Amino acid sequence: MNPALPAPRLAAAPAERTNEGHYRAYYGPNVRAEYIVKGCADRVAVIDKAWPHTLSDVMLLVASDQGRRTSVEDAPDAVLAALLAGAVAYTDHVSDPETARAFGLDGGQLTIGWNHDRTLDRDNGQWWDKAMHWHLNLYPREVRAAVRTVPLGEIADVELRRSLVDPVAYLSQHVVRDALRSFTLPAGCRLLPISSHRDATRRLPVGFKLLLPGWPFLSTPECRHLLRALHQATEHAYRQVRHAFTGSPEPTPPWTRPALLPPDQVGEQLDRLTWLSPVSRNALMRLRSVLRDVTDRELHLLQERRSFANRCLTLADLSYNITLFTPTLVGPGLPQSRSVILVMQFKLFSYVGHAPAVGGAVASVIDRHHGPVMDDALLARRRAFQDAYLARLGTVLPTLPATPEVSR
Repeated sequence: MNPALPAPRLAAAPAERTNEGHYRAYYGPNVRAEYIVKGCADRVAVIDKAWPHTLSDVMLLVASDQGRRTSVEDAPDAVLAALLAGAVAYTDHVSDPETARAFGLDGGQLTIGWNHDRTLDRDNGQWWDKAMHWHLNLYPREVRAAVRTVPLGEIADVELRRSLVDPVAYLSQHVVRDALRSFTLPAGCRLLPISSHRDATRRLPVGFKLLLPGWPFLSTPECRHLLRALHQATEHAYRQVRHAFTGSPEPTPPWTRPALLPPDQVGEQLDRLTWLSPVSRNALMRLRSVLRDVTDRELHLLQERRSFANRCLTLADLSYNITLFTPTLVGPGLPQSRSVILVMQFKLFSYVGHAPAVGGAVASVIDRHHGPVMDDALLARRRAFQDAYLARLGTVLPTLPATPEVSR
């Protein structure tokens, strides 16, 4: 594990705050461009992250005036296709020999990831955007070389440990495989073996894993169908397991938690889920044995002390992240046929997003406070990289000519 993956930072980073208004009011000048999605009122916005992970990262946001799109399920097909086109454009950009030479990308690690989480409480006020946003990253050679890994057991901080590997990370992959048993994977895709501690030698994150045929697969209808099928299957499985544990499939209002059913009753409910394997059922019963009810007084105290809530209070709804990455290093002329691994991780406690396998670590937490401060030269380099990406993206998606005024 790498508990402190170094990241560049601004000399005067903005204060963290909740995002409850329109995305333009929240991101302001960090909205680099917006792209029209044909036949749809939604747009794809390119965001210059205020807390970057690397010099060459970019964020794609589903920009909508119709309400926030939080998942691949509620995003119109044209919007999901546009997001995936933007992701493929990024892989083309970083693998272009001229780009790779100009920005020193040879030997970097390419990852694309996003989170699904509608939770409205528990995690530090959730100041980041609930709308679906995708992180496009290339971790450069020097960042990979700076990674210092330690065994998970040596990390004493409970919050940090749970941020790296959530307690359900191993359990959930069994449940997801069960939930997808009747789903036929697209041609060229296949399941990878269940994660174990041996994955550390393969430098793969913990989680449910699929091998995809290559980055161009992202541009296909089959990829969109796969992503929706993953979401639907896991959403359905989550609701059924939640019902088995609490008697209700639906999430409760913020800062409330349902009472757990007695263990024998949970066991009876799980027995009725015939799609569950014995391994998954036994693991879920073990989870029930370590969970306990939360009193109203405890909830009140946790609401006042959000940092403790991160450690002690389970999430109120389904939370997962998906990361697409190529385990091998990139460089000029990245073969677009190179295999891509999709990792899906589920969260019970953890509040961080996708955990990239960088520099030998199977999971990492971004250190946003001790990395190098970006001077004018680095900021200009970052801007130039994004400008070149925007130019490429503009050949794929039509640019919004002007930013409309938005009522505040």
